[in-house]
Amino acid sequence: MIPGNKDSRDGYIFCIPFLLIYILFMVYPLINGFIISFFKYNILSIKKFIGLANYRTLFSDSKFYSSLWHTTQFVLITTPSLLILGFLMALFVNSKSPFKVAGESIFFIPYVFSMTVVSTLWAWLMQKNYGLFNHLLSTVGLNPVGWLIDSKWAIWSVSFATLWWTAGFNMILMSAAIRQIPTEIYNSSSIDGASYWQTVFKITMPLIKKTLSLCLILQVIASFNVFGQVFVMTGGGPYGSTRVLIQYIYENGFSYFKMGYSAAMSYILFALIMICSLILNKIGGNEDD
Repeated sequence: MIPGNKDSRDGYIFCIPFLLIYILFMVYPLINGFIISFFKYNILSIKKFIGLANYRTLFSDSKFYSSLWHTTQFVLITTPSLLILGFLMALFVNSKSPFKVAGESIFFIPYVFSMTVVSTLWAWLMQKNYGLFNHLLSTVGLNPVGWLIDSKWAIWSVSFATLWWTAGFNMILMSAAIRQIPTEIYNSSSIDGASYWQTVFKITMPLIKKTLSLCLILQVIASFNVFGQVFVMTGGGPYGSTRVLIQYIYENGFSYFKMGYSAAMSYILFALIMICSLILNKIGGNEDD
């Protein structure tokens, strides 16, 4: 709106195309998906209203609970490690090291690759018979490890590939926050005799608290929505030990055509993510001081 002009009609007119697209591709699918969760629907047949039957069924479904547990495992493994590694990377690229510029590019490059490329790459590296990792183990006399076919290692292997792939994103956010801290604060702490790690824990971390909280919430949301790398690297195996909730939703919706049931699971996952996000936002103190 032009300064001094109180006529806001032009602004509303320019917003109409965006609002139409947003309603069509975001609001409508969200509402329609929730409605479908109360129906028995397999695409080919007429929808049959069954009330809360889909929700009652999933709460007695052992595969739902196991898939939710595998998802939770992935969240608990990847979230702390990605935040810690991203923060250490951010400290490095904001240090006085002559390699910080090169390090920033190297750390962020993996995030540019697509999920399929990264997952396929790591699946080849972790192959039991001809993968690079087991080849290195054999050169030192150790037995090969079934990184992706052993239930003891599979979820950790997928988590490690995810760590390599996405840590650079957290680094960028944290690095940008660190660069906003005035250098005078660090100079004052240096004069007072503070060590490097005292500066990190007592100055850097408190001053980027909101960014750390943001990274935590984004990471929890992303980890709860894990699907692609699991689907490509393990397919949910071995014996369903890495089947995550999104994959189970996908299987019910697009393999067994249980659209209502998969929609119900989707909204349970949505509720869990929202609750976790609200709790973390409250703990992180993101409300105005």
